[in-house]
Amino acid sequence: MSDLERIFSALVTPTRADDSIDLDALGEVVEEQLARGVEGFYCCGSSGEALLLSLDERQQVVERVTRQVAGRVPVVAHVGTASTAQTVALARAAQESGVAAISMIPPYYYAFTPDEIERYYLEVVEAVDVPVLLYNIPQFTRVAFDKSNASTLLTHPRVVGMKHTDHNLYSLERLVQAFPDKVFVNGFDEQYLSALAVGARATIGTTVNIQPELFARVRDRFAAGDLAGARRTQSQINEVVETLVAHGVFQSAKYLACARGDVTGNCRRPFRPLDDDDRAALDALRGRIATFVAEDAA
Repeated sequence: MSDLERIFSALVTPTRADDSIDLDALGEVVEEQLARGVEGFYCCGSSGEALLLSLDERQQVVERVTRQVAGRVPVVAHVGTASTAQTVALARAAQESGVAAISMIPPYYYAFTPDEIERYYLEVVEAVDVPVLLYNIPQFTRVAFDKSNASTLLTHPRVVGMKHTDHNLYSLERLVQAFPDKVFVNGFDEQYLSALAVGARATIGTTVNIQPELFARVRDRFAAGDLAGARRTQSQINEVVETLVAHGVFQSAKYLACARGDVTGNCRRPFRPLDDDDRAALDALRGRIATFVAEDAA
Protein backbone atom coordinates (compact mmCIF):
# COMPACT_ATOMS: atom_id res chain seq x y z
CA MET A 1 0.00 0.00 0.00
CA SER A 2 3.00 2.32 0.22
CA ASP A 3 2.60 2.76 -3.54
CA LEU A 4 -0.59 4.67 -2.79
CA GLU A 5 0.80 6.91 -0.04
CA ARG A 6 1.82 9.57 -2.53
CA ILE A 7 0.91 12.83 -4.24
CA PHE A 8 -1.17 11.86 -7.27
CA SER A 9 -2.14 14.09 -10.16
CA ALA A 10 -5.83 13.70 -11.02
CA LEU A 11 -4.71 13.77 -14.61
CA VAL A 12 -6.41 15.91 -17.22
CA THR A 13 -7.22 14.45 -20.65
CA PRO A 14 -5.82 16.64 -23.46
CA THR A 15 -8.22 17.12 -26.37
CA ARG A 16 -8.04 18.89 -29.71
CA ALA A 17 -10.48 21.48 -31.05
CA ASP A 18 -12.63 18.69 -32.48
CA ASP A 19 -12.86 17.05 -29.02
CA SER A 20 -10.71 14.07 -30.01
CA ILE A 21 -8.19 12.89 -27.43
CA ASP A 22 -4.57 13.78 -28.16
CA LEU A 23 -2.66 10.79 -26.82
CA ASP A 24 0.71 12.24 -27.79
CA ALA A 25 -0.06 15.39 -25.82
CA LEU A 26 -1.14 13.18 -22.93
CA GLY A 27 2.27 11.55 -22.96
CA GLU A 28 3.93 14.97 -22.91
CA VAL A 29 1.78 16.10 -19.97
CA VAL A 30 2.78 12.97 -18.06
CA GLU A 31 6.48 13.60 -18.69
CA GLU A 32 6.24 17.27 -17.72
CA GLN A 33 4.49 16.41 -14.48
CA LEU A 34 6.97 13.65 -13.64
CA ALA A 35 9.77 16.17 -14.09
CA ARG A 36 8.05 18.45 -11.57
CA GLY A 37 7.78 15.75 -8.93
CA VAL A 38 4.35 14.18 -9.41
CA GLU A 39 4.46 10.81 -7.64
CA GLY A 40 1.55 9.03 -9.32
CA PHE A 41 -1.33 9.46 -11.73
CA TYR A 42 -5.06 8.99 -11.28
CA CYS A 43 -6.57 8.54 -14.73
CA CYS A 44 -10.12 9.20 -15.90
CA GLY A 45 -11.43 10.77 -12.75
CA SER A 46 -13.46 13.98 -12.60
CA SER A 47 -10.50 16.04 -13.85
CA GLY A 48 -10.03 13.61 -16.73
CA GLU A 49 -13.68 14.00 -17.81
CA ALA A 50 -14.32 10.28 -17.35
CA LEU A 51 -18.08 10.44 -17.71
CA LEU A 52 -17.76 12.47 -20.93
CA LEU A 53 -15.47 9.87 -22.53
CA SER A 54 -16.49 6.64 -24.22
CA LEU A 55 -15.45 3.36 -22.64
CA ASP A 56 -12.96 2.85 -25.46
CA GLU A 57 -11.48 6.31 -24.89
CA ARG A 58 -11.10 5.60 -21.20
CA GLN A 59 -9.20 2.41 -21.97
CA GLN A 60 -6.97 4.29 -24.44
CA VAL A 61 -6.08 6.90 -21.80
CA VAL A 62 -5.18 4.29 -19.19
CA GLU A 63 -3.14 2.26 -21.68
CA ARG A 64 -1.20 5.32 -22.84
CA VAL A 65 -0.45 6.58 -19.34
CA THR A 66 0.73 3.19 -18.06
CA ARG A 67 2.89 2.73 -21.15
CA GLN A 68 4.32 6.24 -20.82
CA VAL A 69 5.04 5.88 -17.12
CA ALA A 70 6.65 2.47 -17.64
CA GLY A 71 6.65 1.64 -13.95
CA ARG A 72 8.29 4.83 -12.71
CA VAL A 73 5.30 5.78 -10.56
CA PRO A 74 2.00 4.06 -9.76
CA VAL A 75 -1.02 4.60 -11.98
CA VAL A 76 -4.56 4.32 -10.63
CA ALA A 77 -7.44 3.98 -13.08
CA HIS A 78 -10.89 5.26 -12.20
CA VAL A 79 -13.31 2.75 -13.73
CA GLY A 80 -16.65 3.74 -12.21
CA THR A 81 -19.80 3.86 -14.33
CA ALA A 82 -23.52 3.47 -13.69
CA SER A 83 -23.36 -0.12 -14.96
CA THR A 84 -21.76 -3.05 -13.15
CA ALA A 85 -20.95 -4.82 -16.41
CA GLN A 86 -19.26 -1.75 -17.90
CA THR A 87 -17.29 -1.13 -14.72
CA VAL A 88 -16.10 -4.74 -14.67
CA ALA A 89 -14.98 -4.41 -18.30
CA LEU A 90 -13.02 -1.24 -17.56
CA ALA A 91 -11.52 -2.78 -14.43
CA ARG A 92 -10.30 -5.84 -16.31
CA ALA A 93 -8.84 -3.69 -19.09
CA ALA A 94 -7.06 -1.51 -16.52
CA GLN A 95 -5.58 -4.57 -14.84
CA GLU A 96 -4.30 -5.79 -18.20
CA SER A 97 -2.68 -2.39 -18.71
CA GLY A 98 -0.68 -2.85 -15.52
CA VAL A 99 -2.21 -0.29 -13.16
CA ALA A 100 -1.26 -0.29 -9.49
CA ALA A 101 -4.91 -0.01 -8.43
CA ILE A 102 -8.39 0.80 -9.63
CA SER A 103 -10.92 3.17 -8.11
CA MET A 104 -14.61 3.69 -8.67
CA ILE A 105 -17.47 5.94 -7.74
CA PRO A 106 -20.71 4.25 -6.70
CA PRO A 107 -23.34 3.76 -9.42
CA TYR A 108 -25.25 6.98 -9.99
CA TYR A 109 -28.48 8.54 -11.32
CA TYR A 110 -30.85 5.85 -10.07
CA ALA A 111 -31.49 5.86 -6.35
CA PHE A 112 -29.74 2.55 -5.74
CA THR A 113 -30.16 1.02 -2.31
CA PRO A 114 -27.17 0.58 0.01
CA ASP A 115 -27.34 -3.17 -0.65
CA GLU A 116 -27.26 -2.63 -4.41
CA ILE A 117 -24.28 -0.28 -4.11
CA GLU A 118 -22.42 -2.76 -1.93
CA ARG A 119 -23.08 -5.59 -4.38
CA TYR A 120 -21.90 -3.41 -7.28
CA TYR A 121 -18.55 -2.89 -5.56
CA LEU A 122 -18.14 -6.50 -4.48
CA GLU A 123 -18.88 -7.81 -7.97
CA VAL A 124 -16.21 -5.56 -9.45
CA VAL A 125 -13.70 -6.32 -6.68
CA GLU A 126 -14.15 -10.06 -7.20
CA ALA A 127 -13.75 -9.72 -10.98
CA VAL A 128 -10.14 -8.50 -10.82
CA ASP A 129 -6.94 -9.19 -8.92
CA VAL A 130 -5.78 -5.63 -8.28
CA PRO A 131 -6.08 -3.30 -5.25
CA VAL A 132 -9.24 -1.17 -5.11
CA LEU A 133 -9.82 2.34 -3.75
CA LEU A 134 -13.39 3.31 -2.98
CA TYR A 135 -14.25 6.79 -4.22
CA ASN A 136 -16.33 8.96 -1.90
CA ILE A 137 -17.60 12.06 -3.72
CA PRO A 138 -21.12 12.65 -2.40
CA GLN A 139 -21.65 16.06 -4.01
CA PHE A 140 -21.66 14.31 -7.40
CA THR A 141 -23.04 10.86 -6.57
CA ARG A 142 -25.41 11.64 -3.66
CA VAL A 143 -23.83 8.71 -1.83
CA ALA A 144 -21.74 9.54 1.25
CA PHE A 145 -19.52 6.75 2.53
CA ASP A 146 -18.80 6.71 6.23
CA LYS A 147 -17.85 4.25 8.95
CA SER A 148 -21.35 2.80 9.11
CA ASN A 149 -22.04 2.09 5.45
CA ALA A 150 -18.53 1.37 4.12
CA SER A 151 -17.39 -1.10 6.77
CA THR A 152 -18.20 -4.27 4.84
CA LEU A 153 -16.33 -3.03 1.79
CA LEU A 154 -13.34 -1.78 3.79
CA THR A 155 -12.92 -5.17 5.46
CA HIS A 156 -12.46 -6.83 2.06
CA PRO A 157 -8.74 -7.64 1.65
CA ARG A 158 -8.62 -6.26 -1.90
CA VAL A 159 -10.13 -2.91 -0.88
CA VAL A 160 -7.05 -1.02 0.31
CA GLY A 161 -8.62 2.32 1.12
CA MET A 162 -10.73 5.24 -0.02
CA LYS A 163 -10.40 8.48 -1.91
CA HIS A 164 -12.28 10.97 0.26
CA THR A 165 -13.50 13.93 -1.81
CA ASP A 166 -15.74 15.35 0.85
CA HIS A 167 -15.41 18.30 3.22
CA ASN A 168 -16.60 16.14 6.14
CA LEU A 169 -13.29 15.65 7.93
CA TYR A 170 -15.01 14.25 11.00
CA SER A 171 -16.18 11.32 8.89
CA LEU A 172 -12.66 10.91 7.49
CA GLU A 173 -11.13 10.88 10.97
CA ARG A 174 -13.61 8.25 12.14
CA LEU A 175 -12.77 6.06 9.12
CA VAL A 176 -9.04 6.43 9.76
CA GLN A 177 -9.46 5.36 13.36
CA ALA A 178 -11.73 2.44 12.48
CA PHE A 179 -9.51 1.13 9.68
CA PRO A 180 -5.90 2.07 10.51
CA ASP A 181 -4.51 -0.46 8.04
CA LYS A 182 -6.23 1.21 5.08
CA VAL A 183 -5.00 4.17 3.03
CA PHE A 184 -7.29 7.20 3.12
CA VAL A 185 -6.60 9.68 0.35
CA ASN A 186 -7.55 13.35 0.40
CA GLY A 187 -9.55 14.46 -2.64
CA PHE A 188 -10.08 18.18 -2.06
CA ASP A 189 -6.91 20.20 -2.73
CA GLU A 190 -8.05 23.08 -0.53
CA GLN A 191 -8.09 20.89 2.58
CA TYR A 192 -4.93 18.84 2.07
CA LEU A 193 -3.25 20.02 5.27
CA SER A 194 -6.42 19.50 7.29
CA ALA A 195 -6.81 16.00 5.87
CA LEU A 196 -3.22 15.16 6.82
CA ALA A 197 -4.01 16.28 10.36
CA VAL A 198 -6.82 13.70 10.70
CA GLY A 199 -4.81 10.86 9.18
CA ALA A 200 -4.93 11.02 5.38
CA ARG A 201 -1.75 9.52 3.92
CA ALA A 202 -2.01 10.65 0.31
CA THR A 203 -3.76 13.10 -1.98
CA ILE A 204 -5.26 12.92 -5.46
CA GLY A 205 -5.87 16.41 -6.78
CA THR A 206 -6.90 18.43 -9.80
CA THR A 207 -4.42 21.21 -9.11
CA VAL A 208 -1.58 18.75 -8.57
CA ASN A 209 -1.51 18.94 -12.39
CA ILE A 210 -0.20 22.51 -12.11
CA GLN A 211 1.43 22.94 -8.68
CA PRO A 212 2.80 19.58 -7.47
CA GLU A 213 5.75 21.24 -5.74
CA LEU A 214 3.43 22.99 -3.29
CA PHE A 215 1.70 19.78 -2.27
CA ALA A 216 5.06 18.15 -1.56
CA ARG A 217 5.98 21.13 0.64
CA VAL A 218 2.78 20.93 2.64
CA ARG A 219 3.43 17.25 3.32
CA ASP A 220 7.10 17.71 4.16
CA ARG A 221 6.52 20.66 6.45
CA PHE A 222 3.65 18.95 8.22
CA ALA A 223 5.82 15.86 8.76
CA ALA A 224 8.62 18.05 10.14
CA GLY A 225 6.27 19.80 12.56
CA ASP A 226 6.50 23.14 10.72
CA LEU A 227 2.80 23.93 10.88
CA ALA A 228 3.26 27.62 10.14
CA GLY A 229 5.15 26.80 6.96
CA ALA A 230 2.62 24.15 6.00
CA ARG A 231 -0.25 26.60 6.51
CA ARG A 232 1.52 29.20 4.41
CA THR A 233 1.94 26.79 1.52
CA GLN A 234 -1.65 25.53 1.85
CA SER A 235 -2.78 29.13 1.57
CA GLN A 236 -0.86 29.45 -1.69
CA ILE A 237 -2.55 26.30 -2.99
CA ASN A 238 -5.89 27.75 -2.00
CA GLU A 239 -5.24 31.03 -3.81
CA VAL A 240 -4.79 29.00 -6.98
CA VAL A 241 -7.90 26.96 -6.26
CA GLU A 242 -9.91 30.14 -5.71
CA THR A 243 -8.94 31.48 -9.14
CA LEU A 244 -9.71 28.18 -10.85
CA VAL A 245 -13.15 28.08 -9.24
CA ALA A 246 -13.88 31.55 -10.63
CA HIS A 247 -13.13 30.44 -14.19
CA GLY A 248 -14.21 26.80 -14.15
CA VAL A 249 -12.07 24.32 -12.21
CA PHE A 250 -11.72 21.58 -14.78
CA GLN A 251 -11.36 23.81 -17.83
CA SER A 252 -8.83 25.99 -16.05
CA ALA A 253 -6.68 23.11 -14.80
CA LYS A 254 -6.72 21.58 -18.27
CA TYR A 255 -5.70 24.86 -19.90
CA LEU A 256 -2.80 25.36 -17.50
CA ALA A 257 -1.64 21.74 -17.70
CA CYS A 258 -1.62 21.50 -21.50
CA ALA A 259 0.94 23.75 -23.20
CA ARG A 260 0.65 22.55 -26.81
CA GLY A 261 -0.93 24.96 -29.25
CA ASP A 262 -3.27 22.41 -30.82
CA VAL A 263 -4.62 21.27 -27.44
CA THR A 264 -7.44 23.42 -26.09
CA GLY A 265 -8.19 24.08 -22.46
CA ASN A 266 -11.82 23.33 -23.09
CA CYS A 267 -13.60 20.36 -21.61
CA ARG A 268 -16.22 18.49 -23.53
CA ARG A 269 -19.70 19.98 -23.69
CA PRO A 270 -21.81 20.77 -21.77
CA PHE A 271 -18.87 22.44 -19.96
CA ARG A 272 -18.65 25.99 -21.25
CA PRO A 273 -15.53 26.93 -23.25
CA LEU A 274 -12.98 29.35 -21.85
CA ASP A 275 -13.12 32.88 -23.25
CA ASP A 276 -10.36 35.43 -23.73
CA ASP A 277 -10.87 36.91 -20.27
CA ASP A 278 -10.59 33.47 -18.69
CA ARG A 279 -7.38 32.70 -20.55
CA ALA A 280 -5.86 36.08 -19.62
CA ALA A 281 -6.60 35.48 -15.94
CA LEU A 282 -5.20 31.96 -16.13
CA ASP A 283 -2.05 33.13 -17.91
CA ALA A 284 -1.51 35.55 -15.05
CA LEU A 285 -2.13 32.75 -12.58
CA ARG A 286 0.52 30.66 -14.30
CA GLY A 287 3.05 33.34 -13.39
CA ARG A 288 1.70 33.49 -9.85
CA ILE A 289 2.21 29.74 -9.42
CA ALA A 290 5.78 30.05 -10.66
CA THR A 291 6.35 32.77 -8.08
CA PHE A 292 4.94 30.60 -5.29
CA VAL A 293 7.18 27.72 -6.32
CA ALA A 294 10.30 29.90 -6.50
CA GLU A 295 9.62 31.93 -3.36
CA ASP A 296 8.72 28.97 -1.20
CA ALA A 297 11.75 27.03 -2.42
CA ALA A 298 13.98 29.91 -1.34
